[in-house]
Amino acid sequence: MSSPTPSIKRTFTQPAFIVVVLVLAICGATLNATVKYFQLTFHKRAVPIRVSLKTGVPQTLGHWVCVSPDTAINPEIQQVLGTSEYIFRDYVDSRKVGADEIELLKKAPTQNRDIILAEIQSTRPSAVIRCSVTYYTGSADTVAHVPERCMVADGFAVKEYETVEKPAVGNYPDGTPRDLDFRFLGFEDQTAVGQKVQRVARNVGYVFHCDGEYESSPYRVRQHLENLFERYGYYAKVEMMTAATVAPGFHHGSSETNDKADSKAAMVDFLSDALPEIEKCLPDWKALHKPK
Repeated sequence: MSSPTPSIKRTFTQPAFIVVVLVLAICGATLNATVKYFQLTFHKRAVPIRVSLKTGVPQTLGHWVCVSPDTAINPEIQQVLGTSEYIFRDYVDSRKVGADEIELLKKAPTQNRDIILAEIQSTRPSAVIRCSVTYYTGSADTVAHVPERCMVADGFAVKEYETVEKPAVGNYPDGTPRDLDFRFLGFEDQTAVGQKVQRVARNVGYVFHCDGEYESSPYRVRQHLENLFERYGYYAKVEMMTAATVAPGFHHGSSETNDKADSKAAMVDFLSDALPEIEKCLPDWKALHKPK
């Protein structure tokens, strides 16, 4: 084996090279010591859900009754979704939808059920809420699948955007108010703009439960997950959608069936009944941090 060339030997003996090596060694040792001393965590430990959403979230939530069965989604779609813990359900308000209609919806095949639900939504948009709950843990610190991206990709444009602050959604078991905000967005179907056909306006609300707290912003969720002082990390997204038909020639907001205030009120009512049950499925954040 040939010996190192004189130029390489000179490089290794240059003061600047030696200083760089020493600095890197010191930085490496300092970083390791810092991580150990402050117990920093660069990868969150997964936190198992306490109860599966499919079995833990009841089919009846107060006045809201589920009319769609829990079915497994396509494996490819699940891979994109990024979790095996989810529910996608259609709930109807039994104060606005009769018992006979509810039984018909429960027994109807998927295609027929969608047609019946669309008929109900055409006159009673806030009587139907399409709800999804998805749970993530031990994954990257990005927050995927927020309506602002997914709905736009499906041909809808955001026409209204606000944060509903401190709605009355009940109390925790210990009696303290369940203070939270949730995002509310109004979407308009752009695929049929200018055409003489009915279009669909969709109102979407969502909120996250992340590391034991409610957050309305995906950026705040990301900040939770980027916290180097926290060993664990999870978040669940609760999303609700109401839909209303918009007659040909109407501009966004001009259809009497798409009442934003009515939609928000329905979502607040739904959250009041749904959140206590969803919380029972999620990790006990305080128990994770009890001294051992």
